[in-house]
Amino acid sequence: MPLIRPAAASLTLALALFALSGCKQEAPKTEAKARASASATPSTFKADVSGGRLILPAVKGNPGAAYFTVRNETTGTMAITAIAVDGAGKAEMHQTMGGEMTPVDRIDIAPGTAVTFEPGKLHVMLFDLAADKLKPAAAATMTLTFANGDKLSAPLEIEAMGAGAAHDMGDMH
Repeated sequence: MPLIRPAAASLTLALALFALSGCKQEAPKTEAKARASASATPSTFKADVSGGRLILPAVKGNPGAAYFTVRNETTGTMAITAIAVDGAGKAEMHQTMGGEMTPVDRIDIAPGTAVTFEPGKLHVMLFDLAADKLKPAAAATMTLTFANGDKLSAPLEIEAMGAGAAHDMGDMH
């Protein structure tokens, strides 16, 4: 049976204590994170975006348009108050009625229902498009901002005007 020298035993004991003290310091951090997560109020925000597409203008410099459907999966009314699209300098919600296109500041969506942004009706006009970022067959990210401050991002498939894409500019040409 080998004998352990006192110096080696002291070193082994010191290393073991050092390793254990490191473990004890990590545990409180992990527990603190778990407590913080458990005490956070879960969000009741539930919405879904589908069918997103961005139609590029036929003439460079003209605005493009975005179309999609937003479903409110909550028990309360939610309201879209702003939309941003990566690669667009500005995005505005518009409504076409009677051949006239007008800006819309807010879109309310009743609980359990969906609102569709589509050609010739409710849609998003996209201005100052970055031609180097927005190419047909690629995707862009759209972010919806709601009245309560929640945000929801979703992809928009990019299509060229005329490639099966419909776009109604109303009286704005």
